[in-house]
Amino acid sequence: MTGAVFVGGDAGLADLHDVALLSAVNRMFAGVAHAFALVRNEDVCLGEFASLLSDWLTAMTVGVHTSAERLESGDYTTGVVSNLAMQVRGDRTLLRTAEEQGVSTALLLPYAEMMERRLAQGHGDEDGTGVVDLLAVPRG
Repeated sequence: MTGAVFVGGDAGLADLHDVALLSAVNRMFAGVAHAFALVRNEDVCLGEFASLLSDWLTAMTVGVHTSAERLESGDYTTGVVSNLAMQVRGDRTLLRTAEEQGVSTALLLPYAEMMERRLAQGHGDEDGTGVVDLLAVPRG
């Protein structure tokens, strides 16, 4: 969709990039599905909502670069606009609203649980990037 990109001489890196990109887009579309499920039974023009949602997702993509910078530096706290403690509180609203709308929280719960776990470890002043650290499965 965006053209071919050389990622190095190791052919396995191309496959890994492909899987990483697909996993991101699959989970993004899980969020899109959840968003549509929330509004579809209300008096909402889904086409207009799609435009709003698309613009919102586009505006949020700056966070991808911010996350990369934080992961490279190891500093998850500098310049944080929405810290993890606030995100966890807000996420509870997302879960409650889904339940009130009769929408399953199945797509939201795994990430919510990861954020809660990171918060419980004392990282409330960070942004959400630290969740990446929880995803690493020890190799052995």
